[in-house]
Amino acid sequence: MSSYLLFLILGLGSGATYAILGQGLVLKYRSAGVVDFAHGAVAMFIAYVFINLRSFGELELPLVLLPHQISLNGGNGLNTGLAIVISLGYAAVLGLLLYVIVYRPLQSASPLTRVCASVGVMLTLQAIAVLNYSTEPVATNSIFPSSALSLAGITFPEDRLFFTGVVVVISVALALVYRFSRFGLATRAGAENDKGAALTGISATRIAGQNWVIATVLAGAAGILISPVASLDPTSYTLFVVPALAAALVGRIQSFWITALAGLLIGCAQSEIDKLISVWSWLPQQGLPDALPFAVIIVVMALRSRSVLARGGESAERNPSVGLPRAPLRTAAACFVVGLILLFTLNSVLRFAFISSLTVTCIALSVVLLTGYVGQVSLAQMSLAGIGGFMLGHISTDWGIGFPWSLLLAGLCAVPVGLIIGLPALRLRGVNLAVVTLGFASALDAVLFTSESFTGGTAGLPIPQARLFGLNLAISQGSAYPRVIFGVLVLVVVILMGLLVARLRLGPTGRMLLAIRSNERAAGSIGINVAQGKLLAFGLAAFIAGVGGALTGYMQGELTGDSFAAFTSIGLLAIVFVAGVGRIAGAVVAGIMFSAAGLFVTFLNLHLNIGTYQAIVAGLALVLTAVQNPDGVTGTSTGKGPAVAIAKLQDRAIGAYRKAFEAPLPGKLGPRDRSKSKFLVF
Repeated sequence: MSSYLLFLILGLGSGATYAILGQGLVLKYRSAGVVDFAHGAVAMFIAYVFINLRSFGELELPLVLLPHQISLNGGNGLNTGLAIVISLGYAAVLGLLLYVIVYRPLQSASPLTRVCASVGVMLTLQAIAVLNYSTEPVATNSIFPSSALSLAGITFPEDRLFFTGVVVVISVALALVYRFSRFGLATRAGAENDKGAALTGISATRIAGQNWVIATVLAGAAGILISPVASLDPTSYTLFVVPALAAALVGRIQSFWITALAGLLIGCAQSEIDKLISVWSWLPQQGLPDALPFAVIIVVMALRSRSVLARGGESAERNPSVGLPRAPLRTAAACFVVGLILLFTLNSVLRFAFISSLTVTCIALSVVLLTGYVGQVSLAQMSLAGIGGFMLGHISTDWGIGFPWSLLLAGLCAVPVGLIIGLPALRLRGVNLAVVTLGFASALDAVLFTSESFTGGTAGLPIPQARLFGLNLAISQGSAYPRVIFGVLVLVVVILMGLLVARLRLGPTGRMLLAIRSNERAAGSIGINVAQGKLLAFGLAAFIAGVGGALTGYMQGELTGDSFAAFTSIGLLAIVFVAGVGRIAGAVVAGIMFSAAGLFVTFLNLHLNIGTYQAIVAGLALVLTAVQNPDGVTGTSTGKGPAVAIAKLQDRAIGAYRKAFEAPLPGKLGPRDRSKSKFLVF
């Protein structure tokens, strides 16, 4: 029994981190209406700043290429107290800059735009950390006294009690300030109705900025506190946002006390699950503690979906515009011809990059269907692609089913999982659904994609080659790699998926989905079955993503769980949003131009060696797109972006052509005159 209590106490370290991060999320949402998915990344970056100050006396700026280190002590480390003070001041400045540059311009933006902006900040900070600090775990000495303490027959490090004490102090301070002070009253007033607060002389924008600074300082404090307990790396710290979100949701995004208690309990429960795994061998041996926050999120959302993540004075949603496919068959034929030309003319490196772009385009089409057409923010599409990819290996090897049936079955295997993800969408949408799908992706990443029986473990799962009527369609044969015939196979499948999405958009089903996106209540009032429409979209999107994952398996020849981690889903949404989430062309541009191993990035890396900065470029592009042009680079409705410039050039070219070649002869009507003449006659 004492060992169980010991694990509960040991969990107070991570629980304190979740509690403080969760309280920061509460502050940000109450004041600015943003669920900040970059909150964990901010904690990670401030933790790096603290460790560098403590170890080397160097202050790291969030920059690359340019000088970004300031020596404060001649290469010698600072004492712990001074390093903490400087790091928290750094966090305050960083929080103010992020609010002013990114989040304040998005006050009236749609929830999707806000989510994507926070994802862009997260990707940028993570990429900068990887470049400046590498991905190797970093450890530091304990901040609090960590000598052994015996209590009731249990011996444990006493720093766990200090962690709990810090959480209690912060919770008391926040509760008192936001309940009894004028600043707390102004925060509540601005959250309920910013226009009404302005009439009383309260600037909701200024109050939100101040709260954002406080929340960022809390994130920095959480990152600093956990750094001696858990080795610091860019990935795991960034994912702390998932249990922190679970704790904040338990507190209804309102109560600091309940959020703190929930965070502590989640950390203790995860530690206790580690103990139970060692006792009960029938439990999953990997990833089960990381799946706990997802279970908490699901339960809270199911019980309180109408009371959480709701603020007074919310503006109506402004969804990105949706494109209308014109002549899809002719467009598909043209794309096939262009694709063939590229496959035959590109060298082996660029040909592989083009094939990789096509597989990303296929998965991106699922995002266009689900997020662009139905307005459902999903951060689990790459997880669905992983289901399709790994099931392809099992279908081909264990069941003995070959191509093309194995490809179709792999896509269909992702459909039930997509429908399960879609069930919360019957009551949730926007940010609420994004939170649930992120938790689902994290749970799959922790439990399923680390299972050796499903994914092959660290060795990976081999994917048999595709054959049709005795013809080898594999990506490699002998010294030929990558083969053109495999590229043609992928090209045909992606074009068929694009035609499926285009036909769906042009038909009555597409109009139904757009009606649901626009206004669910209005759609239901005219006889549309909203629940059926949402589940249909989730099922179709899962099938397309599963097919894309299967194509990825054929391309790589061997799949590992890392290819479909939770962060890859976040990155996928990022590049599709930048390209244009409401258009099929956006999926194509996302695959060709913005994917990490795609054609354009590979070309630039070969000639300019900028591939290492692709993640930073993607993150910054996502932030700029969210702030300046939410319709993406292929959108035209905002009057901004490359698509608008191309359209203007096209109009000028057509005008010049008509002026040069369609000038009327003397005594004859010109094209415009003929149209007027017909109008007058008929």
